Amino acid sequence: MRLAWAVLALLPLVPAKARAAQEPETRARQILAGSSVHERIGPIETPLSTQLADFLLDHPDLAASIVREHGIAPYVISMRGPRQSWADDGDGTVGLITETVREDGRRVYYGDGTHHSRLFPDIRAEAVIVMEMGPQPRRGCSEHVRSTFEVYVRLRNPVLARMVSVLPFVRKTIVRKFSKAFLVADQVGRLIAKTPQAVVWDVRDFGLPEAEEARALGLIGALTAQPLSCRD
Repeated sequence: MRLAWAVLALLPLVPAKARAAQEPETRARQILAGSSVHERIGPIETPLSTQLADFLLDHPDLAASIVREHGIAPYVISMRGPRQSWADDGDGTVGLITETVREDGRRVYYGDGTHHSRLFPDIRAEAVIVMEMGPQPRRGCSEHVRSTFEVYVRLRNPVLARMVSVLPFVRKTIVRKFSKAFLVADQVGRLIAKTPQAVVWDVRDFGLPEAEEARALGLIGALTAQPLSCRD
């Protein structure tokens, strides 16, 4: 039972030194070719324009700040480059996430890291999340975003990997852990739709460059100009 709960705690994002020399793109391809866990999530429809969704994905540190300020999740994310961020989920998991592919309507993310626990040794794994996103028309409204996620996880411990293969509930829990940070974007979209002014102040307080702040506020303004019936 303790081993099962160790698996349930898994959301690794800290890079292992032995793999640091390999490019994230190479590691991502290897995970896609042979993972311990693979599951599809979605589709999920969110009251955002694709432009605003793209903006939040490009600024995960801003998205984390918004959800933290509103008590949705205790994430702290700092950018390490235009396509890489360091994440701490506030629940023992820290690590590095790299966007390895960005195409129109499709992004691929590679994460490598560790979950720290008081009861168990550090648990390490790697993950790839393939996100596909596109506009979802709604009558009388501007577009919403429809997203699906393909989640691939490779556990470093072969015993845990075998355990996952025979216990579906453990597999589903791991998938939820790995997709949680991405599904929070859906919550951000709903928060913006319901309480836009609060999010406007969050954006202004965050300290984006002037041009980026103006763009974010313009995208939020375009969303909230819709009827209330379109914001759900």
